[in-house]
Amino acid sequence: MIRLFGTLVLTSVLAVSALAQSGPCTEHAVRTAASADMAPTTDDIYFFSGALEKPVIGKAEVDKAFSARDAERKNGKYTTTPDRIVIARSGDMAYEYGTSRIIFDEVKSGQHQDFTAAYVRVWKAADGSCKIAAAMFQPEGER
Repeated sequence: MIRLFGTLVLTSVLAVSALAQSGPCTEHAVRTAASADMAPTTDDIYFFSGALEKPVIGKAEVDKAFSARDAERKNGKYTTTPDRIVIARSGDMAYEYGTSRIIFDEVKSGQHQDFTAAYVRVWKAADGSCKIAAAMFQPEGER
């Protein structure tokens, strides 16, 4: 009887574990995508950062906002360091928060910028992979 109970418990744990990994949003997928130069985004992404006047919605609008911003910067380097990644059991969504180091030179003034921003990102399953659906970045110390 104890052996049967142990087998049932082990089977249940493995089944729950398998369910937790059924979608494309796994911790490994988020960490891998987050470390890429251009993390994949959904077509309807919501993005806001201190570099923009207002939130931007949609991949095309984000690309347009970044191309204007990138024209004002050179020698850019951006690295994210997740403090926590939480994955939905279904694997269809996740969220992540941490810090990002942002380094660049301003084209007009030649001034060097090097600062840390806090961020939160929401990931969701889209087109068979895990993509950023929403992201907010705020330089530390700013209000």
